[in-house]
Amino acid sequence: MTNDQPTTIDPPEEPVVKRGRSFSPIWIIPIVAALLGAWLAYKFYSTLGPEISVRFETAEGIVEGKTPILCKSVSVGTVNKVRLTKDLKGVIVTMQMTSEATDLLTKDTQIWVVRARYGASGISGLGTLVSGSYIELEPGLSDEPRREFIGLEQPPVTPKGVPGLHITFFANDAGSIAPGTPILYKGLSAGKIETRIFHPENGKVEFGAFISKEFAPLVRKNTRFWNVSGIDVELGANGLQFHAGTLESLLVGGITFDQPSGAQSAPPVSDGATFVLYGSFAESQKFVMQNSLPYLLLYSDSVRGLSDGAPVEFRGVRIGTVTGVSFTYVPDDPARRVPVLIQIDPGLITNLPTESTEPAEKFVAKAVEDGLRASLKTGNYLTGQMYVDLDFQKDAPAATVTEIAAYRVLPTGGSSLSALFDKASALLDKLQGLPLEATVQQATETLAAMKATLDDLNKTVAGYGENGPLYQNINETLRQIDETLRSIRSLSSTIERKPNSLIFGKPGKVAPPKGSPPQP
Repeated sequence: MTNDQPTTIDPPEEPVVKRGRSFSPIWIIPIVAALLGAWLAYKFYSTLGPEISVRFETAEGIVEGKTPILCKSVSVGTVNKVRLTKDLKGVIVTMQMTSEATDLLTKDTQIWVVRARYGASGISGLGTLVSGSYIELEPGLSDEPRREFIGLEQPPVTPKGVPGLHITFFANDAGSIAPGTPILYKGLSAGKIETRIFHPENGKVEFGAFISKEFAPLVRKNTRFWNVSGIDVELGANGLQFHAGTLESLLVGGITFDQPSGAQSAPPVSDGATFVLYGSFAESQKFVMQNSLPYLLLYSDSVRGLSDGAPVEFRGVRIGTVTGVSFTYVPDDPARRVPVLIQIDPGLITNLPTESTEPAEKFVAKAVEDGLRASLKTGNYLTGQMYVDLDFQKDAPAATVTEIAAYRVLPTGGSSLSALFDKASALLDKLQGLPLEATVQQATETLAAMKATLDDLNKTVAGYGENGPLYQNINETLRQIDETLRSIRSLSSTIERKPNSLIFGKPGKVAPPKGSPPQP
């Protein structure tokens, strides 16, 4: 049966619209990664400091991206780049410093490469043989910032800020003196040489030196410094003089200092004071005159043994120096006397005004009128070295200071040899004046005394003969020494074979075991 009733259709349901989620969990990962990257970037750039450039002569031991920059063993940067200079005479090293190093980069900051070195200051940098070279930075004392530097080829001898005295030496020859060479005072280490510079315009060598605080008050205006790097031997009119430094100074060089003997204490010096560096102790003790006058001496006798630098003395006290011996001073002298040029300081004999030389000239002229003469005397009979002796001579003929060829000339006396000849002549004259009998008697007594002396000498020499007691005593002593040596050799051989003999004594004869054949 058919159902004629219409079918009822339900109206469609309206769709429910829901909003999508505003944030997906999947975005958490890239956001965290971005934040972490930004933090790392900030951390990296916040630790970066300024970039500096340093010039070196060579890039030995420096590697881009690896060589560290250290300050007191703390890393303050790394080498970024190494390139040649435009003139090809050096290298420019670019360094990326940390932010902590910003305040360290000032005008007087010192930078150098640490590598194994050997020099006057000793051996340094041996640790770099294993770890490799690195760059050391020494902070300065200035507040002025700086970004371009010239690197040191050698490490500084004295760190910045160490209390002490900085002075300068000038010398004609560097010798073995170099940066790091010790400066000694009475054998104690008082400082070191820091720099060495040669000045080609005048041929001088300049040394920068540092004296420690404890020894700085000893450096005064009249202090003298000299080289003690070797053995100083001088043979002159004053005899043989020998001076040597310490073993350290003989091996690596050294400088010492002191005030001249007998000199009064002078005021201390300040930083920047300059001194002459003498080559030896003898050179440092050379005679120094405050106000000297030149005079010429003319000798008719030989001046062999008189050399430049020989002393001029007045009664044993040095008052001058011989500055030259040459015929060029008076080339037209008809008597061909030997000219000797001297420099004397009359102020060492008496108190004279120093405003001018006129008082000193008048003093010398008056002394010559009173009998002052210049004679040659032997200072050392072994070497034959001579010196000029100024003294008043009795019965000296009248004389004055004259002038020849623009030189003031002092009158001279005889040499020591001529004086000896004069005394011998005077003795002969006296002998000739004695009666013949008295002369013969005196000669006989002299011969008798000589014969007695020869007899004593013969007796002394006889004791050294083969049958003499001294010879016999020497033979007996030698025999005893020989026996002692044989005993020592026997003892040494026994100890070598049986060391326990020192404890148990030398073994005696041991009875052979039973049943052994008889020994001869």
